[in-house]
Amino acid sequence: MMAADDRLGPEMPDIESRVLAFIRRELLGPDASVTRDDDLLSGGLLDSIAVLRLAAFIEEEFGFPVPPGDFVIENFRSVTVLARYIRRATAGRPAADSDR
Repeated sequence: MMAADDRLGPEMPDIESRVLAFIRRELLGPDASVTRDDDLLSGGLLDSIAVLRLAAFIEEEFGFPVPPGDFVIENFRSVTVLARYIRRATAGRPAADSDR
């Protein structure tokens, strides 16, 4: 039986862990010290090229493109903020679409 929350897509902790793993593995290095609440942009952790790579990861991992209008600091400030953005963007889609 599908829980009421299943229609909302992946859960926040799952999104955060997948995004953090990508950032550490592909953008900063496995020993990087980055947490879910670190300021990714103003803190200098990610540059514009890294943000584009992160957006490509989001498209592949969560199954939706990041529209140009969504490339704003308010959506990419931290892993927590980014996870909320992904959760909103995937809301209403079957969870199976975004689980990999």
